Order: sequence, then structure tokens, then C-alpha cells
Amino acid sequence: YLDETEEDIDDIVASRYSRKHGHLTSGLSTTSINSMMSVYSETGDYGNVKVSGEILLNINYSYKTGALNILVKSCRNLAVADDKKQRTDPYVKAYLLPDKSRQSKRKTKIKSNSTNPEFNEILKYIISHTQLETRTLQLSVWHYDRFGRNSFLGEVEIPFDSWNFENQGDEWFVLQPKVEVVTDVGLQYKGELTVVLRYIPPDRNLMLPLGQFQGKKSFKKGKKGDSHMPSGGILEVLIKEAKNLTAVKSGGTSDTFVKGYLLPDDSKATKHKTPIIKKSVNPQWNHTFAFSGLNSRDIRNACLELTVWDKESLSSNIFLGGVRLSTGNGVSNGKEVDWMDSQGEEQHLWQKMIDSPGAPVEGILMLRSSMGKRRL
Repeated sequence: YLDETEEDIDDIVASRYSRKHGHLTSGLSTTSINSMMSVYSETGDYGNVKVSGEILLNINYSYKTGALNILVKSCRNLAVADDKKQRTDPYVKAYLLPDKSRQSKRKTKIKSNSTNPEFNEILKYIISHTQLETRTLQLSVWHYDRFGRNSFLGEVEIPFDSWNFENQGDEWFVLQPKVEVVTDVGLQYKGELTVVLRYIPPDRNLMLPLGQFQGKKSFKKGKKGDSHMPSGGILEVLIKEAKNLTAVKSGGTSDTFVKGYLLPDDSKATKHKTPIIKKSVNPQWNHTFAFSGLNSRDIRNACLELTVWDKESLSSNIFLGGVRLSTGNGVSNGKEVDWMDSQGEEQHLWQKMIDSPGAPVEGILMLRSSMGKRRL
């Protein structure tokens, strides 16, 4: 019943929203349908039960398989949720923040009438370690009420940016009351983009098959009569896929494509686009952008800007999110610029590419909900 109740709420909200609005306008494009639905699936009684008790966890990460395993062992001294019946039917729910979509949700089974339940269930996520360092595990304990609203019994939040994964022992965490947090629109979860980068230095690109140069655009505009063989080094960007994009069309879908520039040049010389993938919020493009004429100094002064869009036939395309990959030092060619603002995995992946010439490096990037205006 638990799964049916929560998932049905999500489906009802999505279908009613789609019928009422048809699709989101560009003015509403910063609001994620997934985020909206999570609010409804979180519907329950907060504050009606005084939070008490602890939860016993064992958290480990496998670098080999990229699996985060959260062993929810037990709880002790939980509050009594139903005063009339003097009972608590607890279960545990998890999200890997900032993703509060259905794809991020994990739940244990319900334990009947116990304030000291034994779960011994593993909640599993597949995620790279560098990406995991940007996430926070949120575990909340709930009382399941078949005929009413579920009651909140407490939660813990565990940021992984400083978590010691070498410590694989059990640990008790004190359950905390719900804290209302006003979320900055700029920090809203907009989904994830998976890319593979490869920088091929000038002394290596002549060894590649000629066919690999077909259709590539030069970072620097050449003169008429120049050879089609690119000079300098090459930056290859494989746009693999995105996950959990905002749905802006009726039926909970989007027609998505990725647009790319290599700043400071935002002219057509460096503009690239993927094909449009229709009716998907988890599109797979597997499309390569390539930029030629780049030496190592250019790479350190450049910024790869990738933005994801929903294609609209009768109105302006809708922005779904974006990333900027660079050294993130705020300077390009000796000039302070606002678009060299990469942080976290954006900055880490770019530096890893610079440090590994000729080798492909892959990363999963959190999409920004706002790119801000850039001055070139």
C-alpha cells in the first residue's frame, strides 16, 4: 500500500498539472516538475509527533563498482505516532540531495508496531565518487498510516564532501526535527549531464585517421584557401546523455538538445548542436562536438559552455539547465571575466582533461538552473 499511495500521488499531480497548463512557459522554466511532484509525495504530518530516537547505519562506497550502499540496520526509541492506538509503523526513506526526484527516492519496508524496528535493508545508488562528494544523503523516518497522512518521525542529513569512506563501521545518528529551508532558485536541481572530454595536443592530432576531422569547426577562424586539415590541437566533447531533465510538455516530456560554445568565442565558428531527442527527460545523444586550432594555452584560457534546451516550434526554446567547464580562476587571457566561474566537478573534470592529454575523461555534471549573463 505504501508504494501505491505515494507513487499514485506523483502520477495524479503530474497528469493534472499537464492537463491544466499544457506546458510550462519560459517564465516558469526554472521550476522542475520532478521537484514539484516530490513536494506532493512528501505530503504528511510534520510537527505533530515530537521527534525522538536514533537510526543505526552502515555506509560504504565501492570504488570498483561505483556503488553507494546504505545499510539501514535499525532504529531505537522512536516516538509513538498514533496516540489512540499507541503504535508506530515505521519505514525509512532516502534521497541523494539535491535530487529529490522519484529516481533518487529509496525506501525500506514498513515494520509493524515497533518503536525499535530492525530493518537490515540496503539502499543502493550508482554514482561516481567525484559526483558523490557534491551530494548529501537525507534519511527520514516515517509512520505509515493506511487511512490518513503519514507522520514524520525525524531525519538525518549526511554531507559526503567530508565523509570518511574508509570507516566502514556501524554508526548511530540522532534523528532531528524537520528544518524548513528556503531554496535559492539558482540551486534548484535541474538534472545531470554526462560528458566525455579529450584534448589532443598539436603533436598528436596528425596521427589520427583523416575521417575523424570531418565536419569539425575551428576555434580560430581561418582564411580562405586554408587546408581543411585542422592546425593546432583538438578538443573533443562527447555529449552522452542527460538524466532527470525538467518536463515542459504535456505528458511529462521534453524535446531536448544541447548547444555548445567555446568561450571567449561565441560566434558560429564554435557553435555546436546535438540532434533533438523527442519526448524524453532522460535523452541519450552520444554526439561529439569538436574544436580545432587549440594549443595548451588556449585550453587554459577557454571555457566550454554547454546548455540544454527544449525545442519549441511556435515559441522560443526553453532553457533546461547548463554547465561551464574551465579552470574556474575568473581570468581569461589576463582579463577578469565572469564566465570563468566553474566549480566542483566542472572544474575538476576540465583540469583532469588538461592533466591527461590524449586520454578521454568522463564526468557527470549537475546542471545549473541559471547561467547568468556573460560579458565577453
